[in-house]
Amino acid sequence: MEITAIAKFSRISPKKVQPWLKNLRRQPAAAALDSLRYVNTKAGRMVYKVIASAVSNAVNNYNFKPDNLRIKSLTVDEGPRQKRYWFRSHGSADVRLKRLAHIKVVIEETTQQTITKPLTKSVASKAGLQPDKTKVLSDKSSKPAGPTGKSENMKVKKSTTRRIFSRTTNK
Repeated sequence: MEITAIAKFSRISPKKVQPWLKNLRRQPAAAALDSLRYVNTKAGRMVYKVIASAVSNAVNNYNFKPDNLRIKSLTVDEGPRQKRYWFRSHGSADVRLKRLAHIKVVIEETTQQTITKPLTKSVASKAGLQPDKTKVLSDKSSKPAGPTGKSENMKVKKSTTRRIFSRTTNK
């Protein structure tokens, strides 16, 4: 089950929050909170509060154990921009943008799944039992190779990430 926590309209630029998120994705929530506990930046404090809120949502609303929680996704999006004037010389003025961010955390519960395999015919015949007719959950690695000779797991993903933020200032 996925539990979300969102901090909307945070008064910080998304560009300043983005570097903190890369190392925290897919980590246990407790480890992420420990690594952010004594960070001395505004972005680190905001991310810490959102992750702590998501963990407390999971504990209070769904009775999950905090040790079994893992960060599934951690994103920061642009919010609206507050426009202010910056007065310049000779009676002119520029527009100054104060950027806002939406920080979103999705955490999930990590559970150990036990896979039971049915009895094979040779073991079942020795024990005098009939083999089980249930479906076997197979590993992804046991899939047959495709026409190119590579299995589906070995396909290389193309990097489709683009630069999220433009480098221009105050525009």
